[in-house]
Amino acid sequence: MKLPTKRKDIPPPSIDGDMFLIIGEPKSGKSTFVNQIPNCLVIDTQRGHSKLGGCVLDLREAGADPLATFAEVLATLQKDCPYDVVAIDTLDDLSVMAEELATQRCNLKMNMKETGIANFPHGTGWLQHREIMMKMVTQIRGLPCTTILVAHNKRMIDEETSEVSKVLDLPGKLAHHIPGEVDHIAIASRSKKGYTLSFEGYEHERSGKKTVMQAGSRLKALNGKVIETSWAALLEAVKGGSDGSA
Repeated sequence: MKLPTKRKDIPPPSIDGDMFLIIGEPKSGKSTFVNQIPNCLVIDTQRGHSKLGGCVLDLREAGADPLATFAEVLATLQKDCPYDVVAIDTLDDLSVMAEELATQRCNLKMNMKETGIANFPHGTGWLQHREIMMKMVTQIRGLPCTTILVAHNKRMIDEETSEVSKVLDLPGKLAHHIPGEVDHIAIASRSKKGYTLSFEGYEHERSGKKTVMQAGSRLKALNGKVIETSWAALLEAVKGGSDGSA
């Protein structure tokens, strides 16, 4: 086996084939953001795009079994993907569907009936759920285009330090595993000035409570940036890093 002996040059900044995770509160502009991306297929899990138009596949209308339909869509896109971007809106709903599937599988395997996912011994139910979700993320990641996972955040408060963290609204270890798989994490938010996407992780203290925002990018041109919630602004930020600036 021949091991590398020379450092490679840093390639020009690009998001082609990358995976984004866009997290935010309800109505913070996440769906609007992905809906206005040119040549983007939005796989809608909660009919949040019914009033937005765009190139949308409603997963709940496309088949009787949304998860089976989703697997079929991914297989089709893997063979032939005419889109530059594929967005999943939302990851939360896929998690709920996966929870139902994991429960069914565990009940069948253990010859049990009507047992909730948290009641299987040794955390078997949540382990099955995590395996289903991570397999889906791997399949999405393998698509020959840029991909975007849209999800809601939840606020967690440390009882000892009063530290507030905004994290992915998924159960258990998934909230940490999935962010580790993506290239870029942005927090979507809105204010009186408009909508923004923040790739900036920071700590903010107010009234004795500390808020921790987990966000960032593997791309120097995006890491730490706060931009307008638009695809054009994101591409401009990436382009702005072509001269080495960040």
